[in-house]
Amino acid sequence: MSSNPLRPLRVMSIAILILLFFQYELGITVNFANPAAIAPFNFSAAGFLNALNDIGSIALIHAIIGGLLLLLALINMVMSLRSKVRSAQVYGVLSFVTMIFAAGGGYFFVLSGFQSDNASHAMTTNFLLSFVLFFLELYAIKPEKAKVN
Repeated sequence: MSSNPLRPLRVMSIAILILLFFQYELGITVNFANPAAIAPFNFSAAGFLNALNDIGSIALIHAIIGGLLLLLALINMVMSLRSKVRSAQVYGVLSFVTMIFAAGGGYFFVLSGFQSDNASHAMTTNFLLSFVLFFLELYAIKPEKAKVN
């Protein structure tokens, strides 16, 4: 029985897509909670965590999963670059870049005191792009489609 070298990348892509679904649900829950605006602040770990805690545990979990997704997207990018499947490499890099922008949007949205529509828009648009790109990567590495160069 031959082992498929792309199987770990497929598993990683599916795991990320599942986490992205939960990230979406948590983000919508936070949005429906309509967090009260606070004064914008400069970054400090304590201030960032306090702002999230003031909204509730769902916002904190949303942020933690966002950080985890960023880390998993980095690992996925490395795996896709090693795959030797050109389209998977492109989608892997682009999905990581859009994940960085989504995380950055969330980061600046919190620092703005939950007031910056631009940061919120960046977060949601890049989330959607990441979701689509991970599906495209998964399609690019499906067993009958992927051709290793």
